[in-house]
Amino acid sequence: LDLVFLDGSEGSAFIVTSVRGMIPQVKSLLIDMGLAIISILIFTSALLTVWIYKSIVTPIHHLEIATQNIKEGNLDFEMQVEGKDEIGQLCRDFEEMRRRLKESTEEKVRVDQQNKELISNISHDLKTPITAVKGYVEGLMDGVADTPEKQEKYIRTIYNKANDMDRLIN
Repeated sequence: LDLVFLDGSEGSAFIVTSVRGMIPQVKSLLIDMGLAIISILIFTSALLTVWIYKSIVTPIHHLEIATQNIKEGNLDFEMQVEGKDEIGQLCRDFEEMRRRLKESTEEKVRVDQQNKELISNISHDLKTPITAVKGYVEGLMDGVADTPEKQEKYIRTIYNKANDMDRLIN
């Protein structure tokens, strides 16, 4: 209450009454505030969980699948990279590593194939003079070269074929 004292000064008087009538309203307010805080915390934790799952767990799962593929020898897949953060950079680096490993493996297969062809060609090229040498030696052994001129011709042919093999080997 606002008052004016005898000396003319103004003042106020407060009358304190029982607050028992307000207790149900205060309890209701506290319960509503508690429920609101709990709802906000649950909603915030759900958003954080979704964010962490999308930005961390999903890329790590993709990395796990990629490592399994590489472990099994499958390099014919492509890893989709989405983020621009550290995990996204890790995924990009992993994809680059997979690509280079695939190129290296393909190059090794090509080199192995070329080596097989080279060995096959060398083998074929060596068989021809060896077969000729064997034929002329058998001719000498069987007495087909019965004259000294024929024997010298056979020996000279054997010598030339041996030189050819030596040149091929070098």
